[in-house]
Amino acid sequence: MWESAFIPRNRWLKVKKNKKFDGVKMKWDIQQQISEEFASVSDEEARRIQMAKVIKGPILGPFCKEVSSVKKASSK
Repeated sequence: MWESAFIPRNRWLKVKKNKKFDGVKMKWDIQQQISEEFASVSDEEARRIQMAKVIKGPILGPFCKEVSSVKKASSK
């Protein structure tokens, strides 16, 4: 009776074979690109460049500016 209520284990273990989008591969490719981009730059300089890109970006840029202004206002 209880056995029919459970989902078979192998149902969750199936993997799609023909994926059009592979997030893990995309992440790996981006990490490789970033690694190559900053290979000849010191860690401190790479962090400064990355933060400058984040601040100029459309998604996290406004958030970073708001956090920065709140920190400046609270320190006064």
